[in-house]
Amino acid sequence: MLEQIIFLVFVNFSYEQIKYDTGLTLVYDYIHDSFNCQNGYSKSAIIQFSGTFQNIPQVFLYHEKYDWMPAELQYTLSITTITTVSFTITTSCSKNRVYRNQLRWCALDDQRIEVLNNFDMVNPDDKTFSIKNPNAQFGFVTFTSIHYTGPIDFTLSITQITTNSVTVGITKIDGKFSNLKQIGYQVVVGVEEAFINLGLKSPTGAFSSDVLPIQINRWFVIPLQGLNYNNADNIRMQTNFTNTASTKQYNYASWNSIQTPNRHSQIWVAYQFTNSYKALECFSIRTSRKQIIDLSIVPKIYLELVSLNQIYTTVGNYNYLVNKSIMPLYMIIQSTCPNGKKIKADFNKCNSCSISKFYSFTYNCFNQMNYVGFFPKFKQAFQQYNQFKINLQASSVEIIQVLYDQQITEQTIVKLEIVDL
Repeated sequence: MLEQIIFLVFVNFSYEQIKYDTGLTLVYDYIHDSFNCQNGYSKSAIIQFSGTFQNIPQVFLYHEKYDWMPAELQYTLSITTITTVSFTITTSCSKNRVYRNQLRWCALDDQRIEVLNNFDMVNPDDKTFSIKNPNAQFGFVTFTSIHYTGPIDFTLSITQITTNSVTVGITKIDGKFSNLKQIGYQVVVGVEEAFINLGLKSPTGAFSSDVLPIQINRWFVIPLQGLNYNNADNIRMQTNFTNTASTKQYNYASWNSIQTPNRHSQIWVAYQFTNSYKALECFSIRTSRKQIIDLSIVPKIYLELVSLNQIYTTVGNYNYLVNKSIMPLYMIIQSTCPNGKKIKADFNKCNSCSISKFYSFTYNCFNQMNYVGFFPKFKQAFQQYNQFKINLQASSVEIIQVLYDQQITEQTIVKLEIVDL
């Protein structure tokens, strides 16, 4: 019996479910006998998570220590596979040698953050990426790989974020940009709560950070965004941390010579959130019924997003993004109510209620009251962009809100149907 109990405990521990994880991988450091990255050498390594994610997580990484040869260096690095229990990094060195490449990685199962990959971009240039979450209006860039043939001086940065895209720019300094043949990086975007960005640092010599108060439920990351390298010695840098229970500090050091002038950011990245993105709630609704002599002259179903100049009367599926400044959101929904039919309508009232979640209406139709109107007003807990899917059919309309929270969900906030009695 005891053996059975021990086995069950072991199984439960092995498959513990996690929502976030982090670690430092040393497998791309020459202290590991199998890593001799030069002359076309390639290596793939599987990095295990400490538990099992429910969904495939987002993974990003940054360098804590590196040592790369001068003159010309070409190495590539990419995350090739991510599962719920591990991810795989593949790197190769075509020109000269990478001695050390210690990588800090972070994995997160949360849709309030999105990681976009641009590994090993040949002929570096500005690039725009599509993003899914319209509320992901903040972010940073983290450098991953490089090919240079001489002195380089560049900085990667986010130059623009909109509700559906993010643009990364790279500085182009005459006489040096042409030596940068390939660059790799990741873009991490998220909601406002996701990041506390302390700004870009540009050390040219010995560097020690301020003593920083620890932010709870956040990782401290220092993504490399650029280098100013004269091509006279190896590119070298190592990060040393001094931690207490309430503070964190780091300095950059090297060996044989000072570290390479670089540009990096100091960012606290949330792995647990307090703001939860919920569907709009209807806090006020007015209804009306009236007689229209000739129903053929009015739309069978009429939907208007008031103040947005958005009117829908034609059968079809539509997508619409409501600006975060539009609150409260006022709608007009009107429907014919033919004799022998009835109208059923539901409006999302309370996200947290276990019962009475909707304002629900049922109206029987007859000739004297054959047109029904609903005039709901919706509110939200805090300012956010609201993404709708609108499905308008001959005898129904449904408004579904797409939500990017810990998971992507869809919730109906309005549903009206013309049905038989």
